[in-house]
Amino acid sequence: MKILKSIYENEVEVKEISVLKSLFIIIMFTLIPGIINFLSTFIMILIDENISMGSVMIIAGIILIPVHMIIIIMVGKKYTKKDIIKINDKKVKINNKDFLYVFLIIIGYILIREAILFDVLSQFEGPISEDDIDFFIDNAETIEVVIFGFLMYFQTLITAPIFEELLFRGIILNGLLNKYKNSSKKAIIYSAIVFGLVHLNIPQGINAFIGGIILGFIYCYTKSMKLSIFAHFINNLITFVPVPESLIFKFIYIVIGTYVIMKGIKYIRNTKLINISKAS
Repeated sequence: MKILKSIYENEVEVKEISVLKSLFIIIMFTLIPGIINFLSTFIMILIDENISMGSVMIIAGIILIPVHMIIIIMVGKKYTKKDIIKINDKKVKINNKDFLYVFLIIIGYILIREAILFDVLSQFEGPISEDDIDFFIDNAETIEVVIFGFLMYFQTLITAPIFEELLFRGIILNGLLNKYKNSSKKAIIYSAIVFGLVHLNIPQGINAFIGGIILGFIYCYTKSMKLSIFAHFINNLITFVPVPESLIFKFIYIVIGTYVIMKGIKYIRNTKLINISKAS
């Protein structure tokens, strides 16, 4: 747990991480939980062959939380320099206004996404199809559906923003920034590609890639896990925005979205300039 706190506080030096190493990390981040999920399901069925699908999915979902935490701790220990504590003499102080402008950036992105990307992304199947949802509901007790729904919301709003930011911005992006010292933009783009790939489906992958660029920008300029986790949380929280049907409303979404994003970026650039490498 100490390593997680050090990464969160940006008080530990991350080793150089190449794109290949980043890919290896995300393979472990997805493969190991998948194997454990399969084994836990197999064991539960062996213990009780009449166990309901709802119970299996709830238990498997709960198990994945500590599994992801352990993986991040292992990756953190492997890719951080031991006994090297960073002295943040230029550490940026975070205030309420920073959270406001980060909020505006994410809201702006959501508006533009709904205006431009919704029609495209809706053509592809997400991680869970409607048939899968219907099958689960038909084969689970009402209380199991409620508990599983609560668990999914908890993972989406709490564990995903915290765990994914610690791994993808706190470790991978920092490692890529140290690898590509003369090109922070390259490091941000590479980390965003990796972040998109880990979602394993086209709609979330494209959304995560663009979101990864935004989150990478926020983290690079502020070096604040608080702000990147907050931005990730807001993006996951606001799942329903009326999709504009007419070209006029699409245009309004794009204009408003672009305006608030530019306001947020301008604020962060002007007030949070720190040791960020300029793109070559």
